[in-house]
Amino acid sequence: MSQSPSYEDIQRVVETFYAKAMTHPQIGHFFAHIENVAEHEKRIVDFWWISMGGKLQQPPAIDMIGKHLPLGVSAADLDIWLSLFSETLQQQLPENLSSQWLDKVLVIADRLKQIVIDGRPMGVQIDDK
Repeated sequence: MSQSPSYEDIQRVVETFYAKAMTHPQIGHFFAHIENVAEHEKRIVDFWWISMGGKLQQPPAIDMIGKHLPLGVSAADLDIWLSLFSETLQQQLPENLSSQWLDKVLVIADRLKQIVIDGRPMGVQIDDK
């Protein structure tokens, strides 16, 4: 059984990442609308905790697609986000934990790219021609 990041690990990564992302010249503006950064970060920590197999009594409802669709995120923006997140994981966690988390990040990033950036629908589409 592989080890997963602890809740505290996830908290540290999210806080470090947001400090970088919020001040980044190209993607910082996406985070400027966040009114309560601490509350937002807690929701993201909880999201990643659940993604890593953790359990919460009251998991947050997170509409990742719905939240990102109206933002106008480009492929270049997503690449910067991925680069910053990957860098943060490598700086904050041992290699086994950072690579495990990065695998999940890449799946989510691919889904966001597919739906939010490329405008392709979710799931398998069947054509009845």
